[in-house]
Amino acid sequence: MTSTGASSTSPDEIRSDIEATRARLGDDLDELSARVSPSQVAGRTAHDLRERVNTATNAVRPKVAAATGTATEKARHTADQAKATVRSQLDAHPQVAATAHRAASTAGSAAGTATHTVQRQLDAHPQVAAKVTQARDSAGDAVGTGRRKAAENPKATGLAAAGAAAVALLLTAVRRRRRRRRSASSAADAS
Repeated sequence: MTSTGASSTSPDEIRSDIEATRARLGDDLDELSARVSPSQVAGRTAHDLRERVNTATNAVRPKVAAATGTATEKARHTADQAKATVRSQLDAHPQVAATAHRAASTAGSAAGTATHTVQRQLDAHPQVAAKVTQARDSAGDAVGTGRRKAAENPKATGLAAAGAAAVALLLTAVRRRRRRRRSASSAADAS
């Protein structure tokens, strides 16, 4: 017999090689099935999405913090200016200050009277008082739920605060623009 480069193997060795190949193919198929299974694909997709959201959030967080700080500072500055303007106007016009003081006193007295009247009406109508108590408790529960959710999700709370600060800043800018237009209109009318 002449050797052609092929090694002679026994049928048992061939069977053994076939079984080993089948086992490797089975392992490869199991691994491939795991990779393309919907739950695995969904898990990887969700993980990738979480990573992207975290990356985007971390990239935006310093900008939001800076914008929030700037907006807060501008709001404080605007409030301080408003207080100073009111004080200077009251100092310049003592009659207005006296009238404002009387109005505040009258409003406080009216509020006390209204509170007393409401309490008498609630005492006279227990069903209404029960409904008022129920509404107050529901509102308290809603506030508590809101606080708890805010504590559970500080990112959303921070974004909501940033949004509120942005709205306050926008409202301040709109008010200033309206005042400037009124001033320009008044100046044009005067000339």
